Amino acid sequence: MNIKIITHFMPWEIDYALLMFEKLKRSSYYILPNDKITISAALNLTDYAINWDKSKLSKEFFKNKFNTLGILTQWAEYKPFIYEGDKLWGHLDFHKKQYEEKIDFYITICPDMYFHDHLLFYIIEAAKQANQQSENFIITPQIYKMWDNTWDHLTHPSFQDIKYDDWDKGDVYDINHIMNTQNNPPELISTNNFKWAGWFDLYSKNFFEKFIPVPNEWSGYGPWDFYGMLCCGLAAKDGFNIKQFILNNQIIFEHCTGPLKNNNYSSYYKDLIVKKNIPNQRKNIEARFQKDVSEWYKYFKKEIQMLKQKNIL
Repeated sequence: MNIKIITHFMPWEIDYALLMFEKLKRSSYYILPNDKITISAALNLTDYAINWDKSKLSKEFFKNKFNTLGILTQWAEYKPFIYEGDKLWGHLDFHKKQYEEKIDFYITICPDMYFHDHLLFYIIEAAKQANQQSENFIITPQIYKMWDNTWDHLTHPSFQDIKYDDWDKGDVYDINHIMNTQNNPPELISTNNFKWAGWFDLYSKNFFEKFIPVPNEWSGYGPWDFYGMLCCGLAAKDGFNIKQFILNNQIIFEHCTGPLKNNNYSSYYKDLIVKKNIPNQRKNIEARFQKDVSEWYKYFKKEIQMLKQKNIL
């Protein structure tokens, strides 16, 4: 199998990216020889959003740190990219450039995510099983308690009793201890609730490239995950074989919670980087969702009709 890992990060996330690349290096020792990994990583040094002339840290500083990450990727096919343009550009634009004929599965990882050394192996093996049930699927690991009950079916049993207001107090080192001491093996289960966050998710080829591609008119940053959930719900109601699976007993969560939340080391970089006063594009898109959800459902239904016309549905 050929698997592509996709990650995009801003300069203030560079140290989290180092943690992620170090974890991927550890993970590489468990990958089967016939599973070939491509890592596609983008460092966003945008002139559109950052005033580098007034910043105390230079682009070269971050370029040099980014280049050192390549040392940890020699086990994979590594495709680094640095964006320095003056146009709106973000993870949605990078996402749209990732499709490759040879790739069987895509994995997106946020740079600040904790994951266990074994997760990459288990999620790839789980994808081979899921591929026998549907060519359109997503797999997500379990998580720590989140802020409302829509996440509960993804929450690991160890954290079900946590209060919703305490979601950001989760310590990834506690999670690591649970992962190293639990006796429960990974288990792939199907869920009827479409819910994910793009933290460490695996997508089938057809799902990623054809079923829920990023809309052409979207650029920069936007709720592609929420868009995908709504499309999945509509397609499932129409009887389409679309699946979400949960990989039980494999837990992911954000490094920037728990003990790192109050002294988040990404803030030190932010204090030395001058951002330009530009519209918050993601919030603008999300505001449209909240203002008139019915408008977006019409849009999603139009997308579903387009998929049917192309014989994807």
